[in-house]
Amino acid sequence: MSEFHELLRRNRLFAANVDLTRLAMPAAMPERIPLVITCADPRVEPADFLGVNTGDAGVLRNAGGRVDDRVIEDIAFLAMRLRVRIDVAVIHHTQCGTGMLADPDFRHTIAGRAGGNDADLAAKAVTDPVETVRCDVAKLLDNPMLAGDLVASVSGYVLRLETGLVEMIVEATMTERAPA
Repeated sequence: MSEFHELLRRNRLFAANVDLTRLAMPAAMPERIPLVITCADPRVEPADFLGVNTGDAGVLRNAGGRVDDRVIEDIAFLAMRLRVRIDVAVIHHTQCGTGMLADPDFRHTIAGRAGGNDADLAAKAVTDPVETVRCDVAKLLDNPMLAGDLVASVSGYVLRLETGLVEMIVEATMTERAPA
């Protein structure tokens, strides 16, 4: 039996007790919604450290919570599909496992199994979450695909696993609206 069996059991409890109206697409969306980009590490759960409930915010997760072309495409898709402007919060964390990507031997092993590029994998390492948050916020702000008609603001934070506190690193920066 897989480890997923327990999660399916919990899903049955969820389905038996959920207010299905919370899961329906609302007739009218708010003008703006928050979107959290964070790490897929199971210790880093926005529902826990931010108190995010269903419908409160969008959440994109990947190894390290890093911004890449796929994340940018997902942000554009969500904004266009939901017809909203998005307030993006990039949240990296201390003790991130992607720090192992700074080790050339580990990187080579991953690249061999996943077909990745060594330089691309090295760039994903979160060894200094303050620096990587700054880098990813700048990447979002500099991307023309995410003009202000899609993204309202971008901010950056670090979750300190030693304390459980989220520290602001880059204050919310408003994006310019694209010309009509």
